[in-house]
Amino acid sequence: MKRLYTLLLLALTVTVTASAQWNTNATPVCIYPNATGGDYYACNPKVKRTPDKKTWIAWHTWGKKAINGIDRDAVRTYLQLLDRDGVPQFEEPIMVNDHITNSYWSEYALQVAADGSAIVTVADGRAEEGDMSDDQTHANGFQPAIYKIDQEGNFLWGLDGVEYPQYREAAFTNAYVVGEDTYFIFFNNSEDGSGIAEDMTGIGTFIQRINDDGTTAWEQPRKWSDGLIQPQIVPSTDGEFLLFDKSPSGSLVHRLNRDLEEVWGEPVVYDENKYDGYAMNAYSLVPDGQGGAVSCFVRNMSGFTHNIRVQHVNADGSLGFGLTGLDAANTEDNDYDYCSVSVNPATEEILVDFESQLASSYDVMLQKFSYDGDYLFDDMGLSIASKDRSNAFAFGQVGTGALENGDWIVAYRDVQAYGANTSFVIRRYDKDGKRLWTKTIGRNIDPSGISFFVEKEAAYLFYREAAANKNPGITIFRMATDGSYNVGYGQSEPDGISAVAAAGQGAASYYSLDGKQMAQPQKGMTLVRRADGTVSKVIR
Repeated sequence: MKRLYTLLLLALTVTVTASAQWNTNATPVCIYPNATGGDYYACNPKVKRTPDKKTWIAWHTWGKKAINGIDRDAVRTYLQLLDRDGVPQFEEPIMVNDHITNSYWSEYALQVAADGSAIVTVADGRAEEGDMSDDQTHANGFQPAIYKIDQEGNFLWGLDGVEYPQYREAAFTNAYVVGEDTYFIFFNNSEDGSGIAEDMTGIGTFIQRINDDGTTAWEQPRKWSDGLIQPQIVPSTDGEFLLFDKSPSGSLVHRLNRDLEEVWGEPVVYDENKYDGYAMNAYSLVPDGQGGAVSCFVRNMSGFTHNIRVQHVNADGSLGFGLTGLDAANTEDNDYDYCSVSVNPATEEILVDFESQLASSYDVMLQKFSYDGDYLFDDMGLSIASKDRSNAFAFGQVGTGALENGDWIVAYRDVQAYGANTSFVIRRYDKDGKRLWTKTIGRNIDPSGISFFVEKEAAYLFYREAAANKNPGITIFRMATDGSYNVGYGQSEPDGISAVAAAGQGAASYYSLDGKQMAQPQKGMTLVRRADGTVSKVIR
């Protein structure tokens, strides 16, 4: 008993974070309801799930920073890790960069490395902060940098990340992870740097490959394009990847190796439609689970009318939906907008959700395809929500996700008025489009920066709450795929208690944190004493 008591005391000396943060009913949880680190508010959140079922959340804040004794406008980037129970793992969010970013709309990125670390890109005016004159409010320029931060909060690539001082107008940065490599992409928008630097490389899109240890593959980033495009990357097979971009010829996809060399010899045009001389980038892009990808985007037809185009690019460069792709609504009518796409590799099916503004109604539409391009719903698609067009407020696209048995989880926003008068609707449909259940959550809110993920046991929703009658901040929500709020885990996704048993160590008895024995594990933290006398802390 002495050994157990000693182990209990040792366990209690470890700082225990607050109890689980996920909601237990239809009310989402705002985990950062107001200011962060003295800054005014959180905005533009980005979310990524880790291989071990944790969640990285990054966001911008607007605040002040003293430079030369004067408070300057400052946009910072913050990072927090939630464990599988939604509990923040850092007492205070990590401030990624304490340099002034000119504007909160400067595009940044969040990705997850193979080891579960966060990859964060920023663009800020770090090089100019010391030279600011007294009448300057903002720093000049956007210098790109990329960070890797592990789950313990360590900055693995240095406190200032991997940075490129010679680029001063790269307001848009992005990153993609392929195996152990990270591809850092930024778009430089100044030819001469306005005299700031002599070694400016000019206007264009640049790519740098960064190894897992932070070393770079090339001495300088490689120029991918003279134009300011936003290439998107999907990992393929054999350490290679598909890169989607645009050209005067149409929408392109390349298969590239680690050195950016063309594997197919030349890119494939997957849609020839042009908009103002250039094809639009993929609006939504997902891997097909076989080394290929599905692209879905909005195509301008004329005036204010659009349609939704879908294409399946196989790993060998062949096009599953023909040379020009398919319309999500197989009709001559064109007044569709916004879209997202998800796939079910187990059934080789593709689900596209989009908005219809035809005739007298607004509709939320679904269309399902086989990997070979067969329409699996009606040609027009399946309408899952509709309202009279005389109502000035319609719906908002959120996203979809597949379940292994062929069912789908679908989420959208029902907008009743401007501002804080929106709710989320989450539904489950079977393979034939039959609705199985509906849940309405977050009534009377004003959400932005929405991320939606569907996994085996649960659907996850993250967004910024910006309602005037609420504190703005980062909000999280989780729902079991059966429509309940009691999320359990199967054998493939064990919680801490079942993980002990799965390890073959045989949980023998359970104790609370104050050492009292319990008949069964409690919600939150439990101490488990196994048959071999060892004790572990687990969270349920």
